Amino acid sequence: RQDRVLKKLRASDPEYNKSITFVLIDWDTFKGHDVTTSRNIPRRSTMVLIKGGKEAGRIVAKTSESEIKALLDSAF
Repeated sequence: RQDRVLKKLRASDPEYNKSITFVLIDWDTFKGHDVTTSRNIPRRSTMVLIKGGKEAGRIVAKTSESEIKALLDSAF
């Protein structure tokens, strides 16, 4: 569900795709890899906003459109 909400939001506002680099990491494949362990990604359905090389926000296992939009909007 989280991926559907993210796709909908990205389609609704071209500024997201213009200003944010999105990277999808398959947690099942990379759960033991530095890309997930160094950021303490606890499980699937985790969205992390990195700004200026530091974590600026995180959503874990939430599918609320308003919460995901708020995370994306905080990138600006």
